[in-house]
Amino acid sequence: MSIVSLEGASAVGKTTTSNEVAKQINAYVVPEVNQLFERPIRASKTWYFERQIDRWKLAQKQLKRFDHIIFDGDLFHPFSYNWCFDFKIFDQNLDLIYAFFKEAIEAKEIEFPDQYYFLHTNNLNLKYRKENDLTRKRRNFEKHVKIAEQYKQYYESLNQFEDGYVQLIEAKTVQDNVDKIIKTFPANTAHVNSMDLLTNIQSVVSENHRA
Repeated sequence: MSIVSLEGASAVGKTTTSNEVAKQINAYVVPEVNQLFERPIRASKTWYFERQIDRWKLAQKQLKRFDHIIFDGDLFHPFSYNWCFDFKIFDQNLDLIYAFFKEAIEAKEIEFPDQYYFLHTNNLNLKYRKENDLTRKRRNFEKHVKIAEQYKQYYESLNQFEDGYVQLIEAKTVQDNVDKIIKTFPANTAHVNSMDLLTNIQSVVSENHRA
């Protein structure tokens, strides 16, 4: 069994690709936080972080029935997203994010996936796909498009700690995405050292924090 995560800019095709892969390899797709939970009006600073732990728990439960887990969206998304916006978009600084996930990993409440797949395409394609997808309202889409390249750079940087840990896939068609993912899908748990990876991410994000 193995656990992977799909990431990429809004409208790149993460959800559709995740669901198509799951149909072919007996996997369970864990949806994004915003698809699983309704955010309260007065949410705490760590509400979104806590829901990532809930997603991990859901994945562990589903491993009893499925061979693999696919996370539609990164469990550790607060690092990449806040970094892309210089930690100015939410009242969540790097120390808060790191401390929360460090404690969660130490308590064995969450881990990094065995493999990441990052789907990417140019901004024109993203806008076209957004305009032609009537199934979802993509809030703040224009804001997210502006950080698409920087978002990609963050996930690329993880490969310096685990060679090949993040597979970058140019998202041409859903079937092409599926074929490339299945071809490289890990057969078993890769045993990534979550604490080491978290520490390395904290260091890199801190060094490249422009604020």
